[in-house]
Amino acid sequence: PVVVTVQDVNSNTAATFTGPVTVAFGTNTVGALLTGTTTVNAVAGVATFSTLSINKTGAGFTLVATSPLLTSATSNAFATTAGAAVRLSFTTAINNSVGGATLTPTITVAAVDALGNTVTTFTDTVRIVIANNPGAATLSGTVKAVAVAGVASFSTLAIDKAGSGYTLAASATGLITAASVPFDVVV
Repeated sequence: PVVVTVQDVNSNTAATFTGPVTVAFGTNTVGALLTGTTTVNAVAGVATFSTLSINKTGAGFTLVATSPLLTSATSNAFATTAGAAVRLSFTTAINNSVGGATLTPTITVAAVDALGNTVTTFTDTVRIVIANNPGAATLSGTVKAVAVAGVASFSTLAIDKAGSGYTLAASATGLITAASVPFDVVV
């Protein structure tokens, strides 16, 4: 939790203060959102914010605490990191392609936390298969890749038969599978 202590002029906790305290971003260089209860009443001069959450990773964040008639206070700068990986996410849209040609651009799949942040510590193997296969095609190329900094790249994939509305699925042990946006393959 974030804890704000209201102090008197001698830097002692103002134990009789029970007014509202609000926190907001002071510095936010990545356009993150601060969610949760951002205003609480102090108890014996201490305001505890136990439900705050920041939805993006980044460094250099600061929080500013304010209360009517009191001088505001700014926290020290801090960083946020991604939570545990829970699912995969395609980070590139696949262009329409010609049968047998390499799919472009290079297909990238990220392991992400519950808020969609890339989990850079994820280094497991990601597998790609055809999910929707309107042309009864075969997927060729390297279909397994080890993630580097949370991202697996597939630069040699090709589909051999024409069809409209192909999708790929990416999977990794313990994570929710991802599906690509649909794309077409022509002859």
